[in-house]
Amino acid sequence: MSHSRSTKRGFTLIELLVVIAIIAILAAILFPVFAQARGMARKASCLSNFKQSLTATLMYSQDYDEMYPLVQTTNTYNAVTAPQDNVWGTLVQPYVKNEQILACPGDPAGKTSREWPEGAAGGLPAPTTEAQRKFNYACTADFAINLQYFGPLTTSGGYGISQAQAAHPASSIYAVDSIWNRGSSGTPVGGGNYAMDPPCRYYTDGSNSFPSTGGLGIYWFGGWNPTNPLAWNVFGGAWPWHNETVNVAFADGHAKAMKINALTAGCDVKNAWGGRIFDKSAYLWGLDN
Repeated sequence: MSHSRSTKRGFTLIELLVVIAIIAILAAILFPVFAQARGMARKASCLSNFKQSLTATLMYSQDYDEMYPLVQTTNTYNAVTAPQDNVWGTLVQPYVKNEQILACPGDPAGKTSREWPEGAAGGLPAPTTEAQRKFNYACTADFAINLQYFGPLTTSGGYGISQAQAAHPASSIYAVDSIWNRGSSGTPVGGGNYAMDPPCRYYTDGSNSFPSTGGLGIYWFGGWNPTNPLAWNVFGGAWPWHNETVNVAFADGHAKAMKINALTAGCDVKNAWGGRIFDKSAYLWGLDN
């Protein structure tokens, strides 16, 4: 009577190390791919939000004699006491009924941070009422309107410019991805910003390029600030949440992604107080370009 016995053999240490090394190599290859895929998904979602925000402003405009909404109506930041302040994001909410579209998924700021960025240091009142909470959230929208040309901050209410004033809407930037503030290390904080300054305030002859806004007054954040790379307004308030690219909305209703350095076409940005438009036909921010 014979008996057979099978001998089970385990992995050797070298074989285990080889397998571990292969897994580590595959992980090193695949993790960046997964991260890139997540980034592309956030970028696409942000662009979708951008298009919805842009559509909402155009719907608002159609209901108000083709006038774009103001960036801000009373400049008091008080959404409770009459006359209540509004920003474009609260003005257009009846057309979208979804404040989530104001946030870009590429911006890591959470809901609480947006409702009161940096606490009392954020410059906004504490959101002790629902109206103030909605107002604060709209102030930190990542969709920043081209403040100087389309819808100024005012103290008297009213509307922005008319659609007819934009001579070439398909090449005029209406809004762009934005940032609220940055910490001492340059890390973005607080969400986005509902308004931003275009690059280059002056024409080559030194005259002011910002248009008259019918006596409503013009507020300026200080322009682009490339000499201070850690400033919140190094790009005038725009911010490249998507690997050096920003989502850009144009006045005719289309939106696309662009490299952040492409936004200064036709002008020379030297510092916050300078900058000249040397090729008006290439400039992307004005009304008569």
